[in-house]
Amino acid sequence: MVVPLHGGAPYIGRSPGLGDDLGFVPVDQHTLQSRARPNVFAIGDATALPASKAGSVAHFEGEVLVNNIRRYLADAPLDASFDGHTSCFIETGFGKALLIDFNYDTEPLHGRYPGPVGLPLLRESRLNHFGKRAFQWLYWNSLLSGRDLPGIGSAMPWRGKTRQSV
Repeated sequence: MVVPLHGGAPYIGRSPGLGDDLGFVPVDQHTLQSRARPNVFAIGDATALPASKAGSVAHFEGEVLVNNIRRYLADAPLDASFDGHTSCFIETGFGKALLIDFNYDTEPLHGRYPGPVGLPLLRESRLNHFGKRAFQWLYWNSLLSGRDLPGIGSAMPWRGKTRQSV
């Protein structure tokens, strides 16, 4: 697989000091506040975070971002709770898919997501393919309009996961 160089939005380059050399906004990885301008916050593909450019990341960041904009405007301390949570379906073909779930500090683990009776992690299955298809409907009909999925927050859940012993 070949992925071309990915860059940030052109307008970031027109805002001196806001973006990096590729046009992404460097932000604090836990608060999402710009490192260059405290009154700027960024999420998703706009950021220079060491997190995936997946839609799930932007969704999980959104909860922390809204909270922090409110806190910033109220001169309150920012919430440094974004942990880089990423959840992603990977199509493997023939009606099957993988599901991975990880954050800044934890590589994808085996188990189930979002809890003990959820979808299998790191295992190709038809159930994950069905989960991906169901998620598409949820995205367009629930998440995009601003509704949350009950029980799925911005922090990576640990229930249902098998932790590796070191």
